[in-house]
Amino acid sequence: MDSAPDDRLDSRRIAAGTVAALAAAIVGGVLWGFIVKSTDYEVGVVAWAVGWLAGTAAVLVGRGRGLPLQLAAVAAALLGILLGKYLSFAFVVQGLADNEGVSLGLVSGDMRSFFRDQLGDVFGLFDLLWVGLAVFTAWRVPMRREPELPPALEPRPIGE
Repeated sequence: MDSAPDDRLDSRRIAAGTVAALAAAIVGGVLWGFIVKSTDYEVGVVAWAVGWLAGTAAVLVGRGRGLPLQLAAVAAALLGILLGKYLSFAFVVQGLADNEGVSLGLVSGDMRSFFRDQLGDVFGLFDLLWVGLAVFTAWRVPMRREPELPPALEPRPIGE
């Protein structure tokens, strides 16, 4: 049986692709948060990778391509990026709080409030580039592809 994805989508394939895109984007977002924590540097290209992960997972697990998987991959990529940005922010704030002797949970209500209050600082203009690339990639990977046509036969001169 061929393992290559085809373009036929049914509700089970769409659901499977959606769940896979979400799982891949969540893993990507968590990894991004830990990359920031371990390097003290926000590597923006990882956001782009989150978009690629979401789109690729949607295609491979959904075993198809098309608008439903494109929409799922884009939504998943945005969620993964938001998660990565949240974790990056939370790890930094948690470290600062620990230095002051204050215990602040990673997903506490206070941390979520701080994140919401600082969204303008967390997401800068340069982030738009990476988010845009991630969304574009998440959209393009599951896009239906036009079948490749064989190269046209070139006419030969008469008498050859």
